[in-house]
Amino acid sequence: MRERAAGLLEAVDLTAQADRRPHQLSGGQRQRVNIARALMNAPDVLLVDEPTSALDHERGAAVVGLLTRLTRERGTATVLVTHDRSQLADADEVVEVRDGSLSTTRAAGAASGAGTAAR
Repeated sequence: MRERAAGLLEAVDLTAQADRRPHQLSGGQRQRVNIARALMNAPDVLLVDEPTSALDHERGAAVVGLLTRLTRERGTATVLVTHDRSQLADADEVVEVRDGSLSTTRAAGAASGAGTAAR
């Protein structure tokens, strides 16, 4: 377990902060730790709700990019719920919920299994 945790901390570029407490990390660092924690047990599907809500645009884009890369590398399907359409560029599929109805607004093809839901 320790090796897996160390590998995930390395994957999210937080090895140097491994001994820090959450209150000692920035918002972006905390989001990256949350990604590592979510992937610790190698889930088949990862449900992510508004992962960038507390981050500025640049850090939000970096977190979503990291999430996309790591879940694709690990073969984890990802359902990302967001209001920020700019975070959907790398999604394989976008499903929109509007006025209680679902609609597929874009399917990018059979890239790698990361799905994204937008509301």
